Amino acid sequence: MKRIFPNVLLITALLLLNFQQLWSQRILYVDQFYHILGDEDKEENLLNFSRDNGFDKIILYDLHKINKDYPLSDFSRNGILAQFISKAKLKYGIKEVSGSGENGEFFINAIDAYNRSRKNESEKFDAYNLEYEYWKPEESTDGGYYCESYLEKFGRKCNRKESFRFYIESLATMKALAKKNRHKVKIEAYVGRFTKGEIEQISKYVDRLLVHVYVNHPKKGFFYANKRLQYLSELDKKPKVSIIYSSEILFMGGWFKYNSLTKAEKIFVKTMEGENNSLAKRINFTNFTYYNYNYLSKSINYYANASHVYNTEDIPSKVSTDLK
Repeated sequence: MKRIFPNVLLITALLLLNFQQLWSQRILYVDQFYHILGDEDKEENLLNFSRDNGFDKIILYDLHKINKDYPLSDFSRNGILAQFISKAKLKYGIKEVSGSGENGEFFINAIDAYNRSRKNESEKFDAYNLEYEYWKPEESTDGGYYCESYLEKFGRKCNRKESFRFYIESLATMKALAKKNRHKVKIEAYVGRFTKGEIEQISKYVDRLLVHVYVNHPKKGFFYANKRLQYLSELDKKPKVSIIYSSEILFMGGWFKYNSLTKAEKIFVKTMEGENNSLAKRINFTNFTYYNYNYLSKSINYYANASHVYNTEDIPSKVSTDLK
């Protein structure tokens, strides 16, 4: 008979308790927000979906488009966004609203400028989110989007090294802005394929890392992320870590038509515990993030209609009640 030591049982019990709380503390990427903002029905659909599926944090995309129609630095014109953020927090239980951008200049002139323009805490962004995929060679080499939009503009070579440098400089700008902000603002960054040296630098600037695990079945998730999680466990400064599942059809979108979010999360956690039951604690693992609202809502609606009756573990309000 295999002997199980008491300290292993204790670690496992603590992990299970911590991960039970994740089911109602999810993060949602809100894509196509430009087409949602200002449309009462679409706003209600988004916020109801978030509340009903355990999302208490949302990340808003499309702010560069919104900034063109409703300049975010202009108090007299950015009220449409302020009303949405306030409603999300005060009426739908959203604890954090994050503004996403891809360069430091946009955070200075738009996202942080918006925060400084608003007086009420409920109207402000609670996190600044960097979305810049420096690890993608097609974006940072000659002819790529980052090359033409940023690197060449500043006289830099179009390669991963210079693109990563731009990424770090953006994070440094965001962190400096957050320190000056009277409202507490967290810095978070999306990361994909990073090296040990890169993540050591990134960790100096962020409060939370969103690590992509883009697989088509949750049983593959831990193994896909294992090496990068090991890098995270070796950091001196350990930011919070959230695992991203993508609901695009190429990845988990098809799986979510027939299975719940809770099931996907439990599979990842169970696999990680089986392979390395202390890793989660060493990487400051906090919750799961989902990309993105439009894909995920379609899969979940399909799942709801197909199953007719939810298992109680899939209902965030039920889980929260059971944990009290």
